[in-house]
Amino acid sequence: MRRTTLFLCLLSSATFAAQPARIAFLGDSITYDGRWPALVESALRATPQFADADIVNFGLPSETVSGLSEAGHADGAFPRPCLHERLDRVLAAFEPTLVLACYGMNDGIYLPPDQSRLEAFQNGLLRLKSAVEKQGARIIFITPPLHKPAKSLNGINQYDTVLDGFGDWLVSRRATGWQVVDIRPALKQAVAQAQAANPAFVYAGDGVHPGDDGHRFIAEAVGKELWPLLGLAGPARFAEDPALQILRQRQDLLKQAWLTKTRHLRPGIPAGLLLDQAREKAAPLLADYRAAMVRAGADIPVKTSEWFGYERLDFTVNGRAGLVVRPKAPAPGSPWIWRTEFFGHEPQADIALLGRGFHVAYVDVQNLYGAPIALQHMDRFYAQVTRLYRLSPKPLLEGFSRGGLFAFNWAALHPDRVGGLYVDAPVCDFKSWPGGKGIGPGSPSDWQALLKVYGFTEQQALAYDKTPVDNLAPLAKAKIPILAVIGDADETVPVSENINLVEKRYQALGGDIRIIHKPGGKHHPHSLTNPAPIVDFAIRATATAVSTIPPSTRAH
Repeated sequence: MRRTTLFLCLLSSATFAAQPARIAFLGDSITYDGRWPALVESALRATPQFADADIVNFGLPSETVSGLSEAGHADGAFPRPCLHERLDRVLAAFEPTLVLACYGMNDGIYLPPDQSRLEAFQNGLLRLKSAVEKQGARIIFITPPLHKPAKSLNGINQYDTVLDGFGDWLVSRRATGWQVVDIRPALKQAVAQAQAANPAFVYAGDGVHPGDDGHRFIAEAVGKELWPLLGLAGPARFAEDPALQILRQRQDLLKQAWLTKTRHLRPGIPAGLLLDQAREKAAPLLADYRAAMVRAGADIPVKTSEWFGYERLDFTVNGRAGLVVRPKAPAPGSPWIWRTEFFGHEPQADIALLGRGFHVAYVDVQNLYGAPIALQHMDRFYAQVTRLYRLSPKPLLEGFSRGGLFAFNWAALHPDRVGGLYVDAPVCDFKSWPGGKGIGPGSPSDWQALLKVYGFTEQQALAYDKTPVDNLAPLAKAKIPILAVIGDADETVPVSENINLVEKRYQALGGDIRIIHKPGGKHHPHSLTNPAPIVDFAIRATATAVSTIPPSTRAH
């Protein structure tokens, strides 16, 4: 039994969390505007299947799929951009799993019906479908919206007839297996009803760009036919302000960053942030959005169950499984303990803290060994749970075994977000475990996996100076208290190469660290039969933690 437990705790799990869907909106200025895509995104995020999808609006004003451009476009400043000039870059960089494409408004270049222009539009969509499917993604086409100026010449709108032709051709392709959302009939009906209710209603003053109502009509028409194609239970449920405004802010941030990264050629588009910077800013916005939806009474996709008599909530964040266990009566300030590995193993301290009003949380970052990618997943999890469940901005990190890498590394990265560290037989230097470069046996398979996830050669790993034993100064400066529970005879994670080095160096830096020794103890069992010392430490550490988190990252 002991060998089985050791295997579970130290050998790599072969199970990885499923990665989230990656959805790209492609289109012209009506898509770029962002209002109808944000509504559709909000409805997708209300479903378990797409709650955590990576959704980006790649719309570009003036764009066509036909490659056509009218003489003197933009007063002669530049011809209309064509999607195919940038499509390969978008597909290669973003690697979508699903593309939603809405073109046609600009492809007839605002001239009467013409067979050659229709064929250019058709050929452009054929090329688009081929490129997306070659990349391995699914594409769903959306027929063009209405061209409906406030007043049509002689009561006839010839250009909308052009768009009717585009739409009819797209719908006809369903017979050959194309997936097409035809929004035009529902749009026409919605506009007619709006005008019947209010004769002064205008769908699009310039004939092209709809107002708020028009964008909602588009989103509703998309949802009506998209949901069956995606196998989603209907109807689509759209967010309202203020949550929707947060989602639009996030969408705009990512849109400009991705358009800049994929090097579009259309003049007049604001430059976006570097993609890593945009993603860093986008993560808390998604958490803010979800919190706003909860405050509005919306259901966020969460599986509810029971854990030792307490309510357990399971969900995903950025494609990783996460959970929060709620106490029956939260303590003041909503303190929480964050298990970084092996949730449910030797849980006596966690259970006791639930009884004292703590939340217990966990996100699955297995097989990532405290690497930067793991810390990014932890950042997104932290942002979501502090906002959605209004947890304290300074949790107690709980690192069992290799979980010590995650706990120490995240605390060093964000010392202003940590109340304390409780570590148990912790790995504090990956050269010791899994590297096996000292007196312990290490784990060769985990060592190779670690090198891969860090992107290191063996030489680079051995020279790395940001493992916990080397990177304690940020914790000491922030006065983060540390409690460690260890077996003095641990042969798997030798204390002389791990926690003993941390203790010596942390004390030299003026840090507060206490070690509870288990004489003769091995790597297992973790924790203490009576967890009272751990509980007392947790209560003191979180009670004295003073929030210094910037306003943009505080729980709302």
